[in-house]
Amino acid sequence: MPSVLWILFDGGGDRPAGGKTPFHAAFKPTIDYLTANGSCGILDPIAPGVRPGSDTAHLALFGYDPFKYYTGRGAFEALGADVALKPGDVAFRTNLATVDENGVVIDRRAGRYIAPEEAKAVEDLMKKIGEEVGRKYGVEVVYKSTVEHRGVLVLRGAVSHRVSDTDPHKVGAKIARAEPLENSKEAALTAEVVNELSRRFTEAAAGLEINKARRLQGRLPINAILLRGGGYMPQIEPIRERYNIRAAAIAGVALIRGVARAVGMDIYTAKGLGGTKDDVFDEAVKLAVELMSRYDVVFLHVKGTDSTSHDGDFNGKVSVIERLDKALAPYLDALLKNYVVVTSDHATPVGVREHTGEPVPVMLYGPDVVVDDVAKFSELTCWRGALGRIRGIDIIPILGSYLGLSEKFGE
Repeated sequence: MPSVLWILFDGGGDRPAGGKTPFHAAFKPTIDYLTANGSCGILDPIAPGVRPGSDTAHLALFGYDPFKYYTGRGAFEALGADVALKPGDVAFRTNLATVDENGVVIDRRAGRYIAPEEAKAVEDLMKKIGEEVGRKYGVEVVYKSTVEHRGVLVLRGAVSHRVSDTDPHKVGAKIARAEPLENSKEAALTAEVVNELSRRFTEAAAGLEINKARRLQGRLPINAILLRGGGYMPQIEPIRERYNIRAAAIAGVALIRGVARAVGMDIYTAKGLGGTKDDVFDEAVKLAVELMSRYDVVFLHVKGTDSTSHDGDFNGKVSVIERLDKALAPYLDALLKNYVVVTSDHATPVGVREHTGEPVPVMLYGPDVVVDDVAKFSELTCWRGALGRIRGIDIIPILGSYLGLSEKFGE
């Protein structure tokens, strides 16, 4: 029985610069060989012109309408960080950041790389502050670092997810105050808690030993915590029940692990896969191929293409694509007996450094897939392919049909 390897380049879609995109410029003989023997198209992760977040895009790609199931990014971050959410808990995605003396954001990611000992120091500080603020307001505060500058904050008690972000989402703007988005005691309390946590972290961070060391090294200090995407755990029918598909996900990023876990996928990680632009993919690809004997769909998430895009690093993005392709090469014979999907969850053009709303390329290889005349996987070529233009939510039903797992509609 064949299965599917689904490779997802996070933020992989791009716009041409000098007539090329990273997908077009990259030397990726394995992916291009599969492309030349498969069907191509372009994919709107959510809908034409909609600028997706990675959370809403992955919900759609896994077969769930984000307009129905999305309840905020924070809940998925918490799940992916192995923080158990109870009914009524509110979770936020967090960024460690650098601000100036006026609270203006200098770097939304504090240089992006956070060493393990730095993450531990931040967790210890947040635990102390959280206990003090929690006693004052009668709530429980849980903070956990995940990958690089990212983390998750969970509030437990009489709280609400209906508060605004403190993350201004751009450099050069002040940290925003959380404001209640509904007229309720819970929302007002949550905004107060968030604002006090934010204020006290910035005040206390000045005295952290890690920041003294970072300054001596010429690195930006970690002196702010930005919150966004407050949400709660949605009720989602598992993918096995909804689509009759046994699915596994291999990812180094908490958010993607969280979305995959929320829809009922089994979660794996691999040595070298930390969710950074420097990831090494050999063990992850090896694991993915091994798992194909046990699952109908194995999803492999590649974060580095998005990280390099946000950094404006064209060559770095090309390098991530090429390293993944090189890791695939030893398994080409095995892949040719199965199905392979390659696509992206959204475009993050290097020249823009943010998510944009254009479609991304998609490729489907399989022994019985119609072969079109596209020979290279990229934004500049895939639009000519036999798949045409599809939506993210179409992928799982298409795969279910090829695998013979979908139910017939009607008689």
